[in-house]
Amino acid sequence: MPVLDFVVGVLSIILYILLLFVLSLGIWLGITGGIGLLGGVLSVPVLYVLPDVRRFLIEASGGQPDDETPSWRVVLRPRYLLLSVAFGIIYGFSFLALFIPFSRLGLFPGRGEPTLSVALLPAVFITASALFAYGVHRHSSAWTGTASRRSVLVQWVVFLSVVVIIGTGLPYAYLFR
Repeated sequence: MPVLDFVVGVLSIILYILLLFVLSLGIWLGITGGIGLLGGVLSVPVLYVLPDVRRFLIEASGGQPDDETPSWRVVLRPRYLLLSVAFGIIYGFSFLALFIPFSRLGLFPGRGEPTLSVALLPAVFITASALFAYGVHRHSSAWTGTASRRSVLVQWVVFLSVVVIIGTGLPYAYLFR
């Protein structure tokens, strides 16, 4: 019986650790997905002034690039909301992936004071995701022959900057007021 008790004890500890891991992963996905959703939904006014990004997002969310769908209706489409949640989750995981090398370089002093990394992590993510979105946009049917490469890239950088600033700034402003 002592061997059986030992095996049951070890298995219960392993299951408990797995349960904690799954719960923490679920909470992490919920928080980062919520940040992406918040940034994606509240950035609707930016879509009115960025026509190429708007055209691509209309197509990516299931519409036709040439229809006159208002920007607020694009945001309410399930595919756009799913893209926003996925964007937030990728932002959260890239934040974790960049946190370790930046902390090894000493950019995080550890006491919560503002550092260079507060601006550096979002800037790296915005640059990488804007280049990725630009590449996908360039090879999609939403690309028009009259679109300038530079202006479309700038539109993506502006749009993703607004999404990241709103998505991360509002929760921080609410939590640390």
